[in-house]
Amino acid sequence: MSKIKSLLIGCVLLIIVFMIVLVTALLYRANERTYIKSYIFQMGNFSNQRVGTLQDINDISVNDLRNKMIKKYVSEYFKVIPGEYNVIDRPVLRALGPIAFKQWEKGEAKNIADMSAKKMFRMVRVHDDGIALITKMRDVNYNTSEPAKKLYYQVRYHMYTWDGSNILEIQPLYEQGTIYLEAKFKPGIKSDIKINGHSVSVREYLEEGLDPTGMFMFEVTNVGNKENQ
Repeated sequence: MSKIKSLLIGCVLLIIVFMIVLVTALLYRANERTYIKSYIFQMGNFSNQRVGTLQDINDISVNDLRNKMIKKYVSEYFKVIPGEYNVIDRPVLRALGPIAFKQWEKGEAKNIADMSAKKMFRMVRVHDDGIALITKMRDVNYNTSEPAKKLYYQVRYHMYTWDGSNILEIQPLYEQGTIYLEAKFKPGIKSDIKINGHSVSVREYLEEGLDPTGMFMFEVTNVGNKENQ
């Protein structure tokens, strides 16, 4: 009888040991399969406002490329980052319009600095149907070797402003507005791309981590003035 008990106890112990080994092995393998997923927080609520696949410039229409440049400019012109150390350090805005940049420094930049000091956050959206060419020259010929001419655009934007940062209960103040741009544009990349006055290639420019918009033939020469109709 004692032998049977010993046999049963031995079997139970073997089963327990087997279960311990099995659980340990499962835990070890589960640990091996552990990985971290990275997520990018996307500012746009709609798919067409988010980062997409790379596009060949030859596949982008003239109007689409022009609209992208205008959207980028208006976004940089109005955006407010909470606690921004140096508000006027906006190389994209300067590259897309050196003359208009001085105008921006004397006007909107001061408002942005005040809002940033108060930890406010603001962003602007522009839709394609909000961009209208209002120049007298209705048919623009881009296929010419002549320098780009100044054209006038009416741009309707959607502005969202948060009175504070990192406070989930705060709802943004929504506003609509219109800005008038005088700008020169031709499709394609500049023949002479420069960094700090030195000519560089497209590859060198991108390797410096600079914004690609600075490579295109787009320049805002005035803001706020509407051409006489």
